[in-house]
Amino acid sequence: MFTQESQFNIFRVLYDAVVFEILGFGFLTLGGDRISELPDSSRSQILLLLTTKDSIKTSVLSTRWRDIWLHVPGLDLRVDDLLLMFLEWIGPSVERRIQHLDVETDIVSCMPQNIYKSNTLVSLKLVAVGLETPNSDVSLPCLKIFPLEHILYDDDSLTLEKLISGCSVLEDFTMIRQTYTPGTVMLSLRMRSQSLKSFRLTFEYTMEGADFSVEIDAPKLKYLSFKDKQSDKIVIKNLSSLLKIDIDTEFHAKYGDALDPKERMKRYTISDFLTDICITRCGTLSNVKHMIISQRTVEVCYIVCSLSIFNPIPIFDNLYRLQAASCSYMLQLLPIFLESCPNLKDLVLDCFVSTEPELTELSYVPQCLLSSLESFEIRGLSMDEETGKKLVRYFLENSVLLKKLILRFKDYSIPNYDSDILKGIRTFTKRSHKCQIIIH
Repeated sequence: MFTQESQFNIFRVLYDAVVFEILGFGFLTLGGDRISELPDSSRSQILLLLTTKDSIKTSVLSTRWRDIWLHVPGLDLRVDDLLLMFLEWIGPSVERRIQHLDVETDIVSCMPQNIYKSNTLVSLKLVAVGLETPNSDVSLPCLKIFPLEHILYDDDSLTLEKLISGCSVLEDFTMIRQTYTPGTVMLSLRMRSQSLKSFRLTFEYTMEGADFSVEIDAPKLKYLSFKDKQSDKIVIKNLSSLLKIDIDTEFHAKYGDALDPKERMKRYTISDFLTDICITRCGTLSNVKHMIISQRTVEVCYIVCSLSIFNPIPIFDNLYRLQAASCSYMLQLLPIFLESCPNLKDLVLDCFVSTEPELTELSYVPQCLLSSLESFEIRGLSMDEETGKKLVRYFLENSVLLKKLILRFKDYSIPNYDSDILKGIRTFTKRSHKCQIIIH
């Protein structure tokens, strides 16, 4: 019985023999053609060690080698060298009723027009390619999964609108927007789909002199990941089915200047965005049960609250789980935010230390602490920070139904059970006698 290493060595010797034959040294004819007598599966494994180009060359050795390269379980294709051939191959592949197509290139070229018409494509992923405006109606009746990353568009938002309108059963759409170059990125993104269930939008680049806008109209959407650093006009409609949302946006606001008290429209944009998530077009409450909100979004909400006479955060009656990130100085916003989540059961807070003044004492107690909150997890704690101790005390002393308090310390400050801070935590009054303190 051959070991894996001995099998590899045998294949390596045979591989050298094949290479010698390709180079014209007649190695296979010395003492008889023993390699040609091997099973097809063994010879195809030998050819796997060759480049695809050399593998094809073995087809001229003899009739027994003619078709072996077709059974090699892997291909070595270099798209940079074969780009034109590669693009020519995409069209026939679509016509041959392919179901899954993933195109990623380093050299941007436009996809062929027949990419817009396929009765069999179920998933289509395009990365760093160009998309021309469709010459006719788009017809992708089976397409369900459609990621687009760093795409160059021929005609701004018209190309995407035509694409989406031709995907009647689209369920999962991801869009990572391209860096800004004049004429290559859409200024206005309109996502309108009656079938979409999951939408991920990422636009991380900051650029001046361009006004970007986003409109989302998807009545069956259940999951939305909105990570947009650039757009300052955001319109959301028909999200009555939304269950989970991940928000990471600044609303194109620069802290301080952009949120000057005179700039009222910016404040209303932020409030309207959250309200559109919370309340459907029919005026009923949304079904959002799980929200993830980033530190920079919390920062914008914090500044808006400090500049406004109204609370920009609407009531999320159905929200049961909230994951938020916040700097220590912004934790004053926490009770205000929690007041908008009266039925919250599970709260996860990522706390970051800032150079701003530390958190002062929290006094106001939101409704969820009195009637619904069962689990509170704090991440990023440090033994020498007062903010963490104040938060722990606040939740222990005010949470009536709390069952679990989970403390996750920074890697470099994992405490011993006998440390002073833990001794201090054990002295805090627990309003809920069922609360278990878990330390990681």
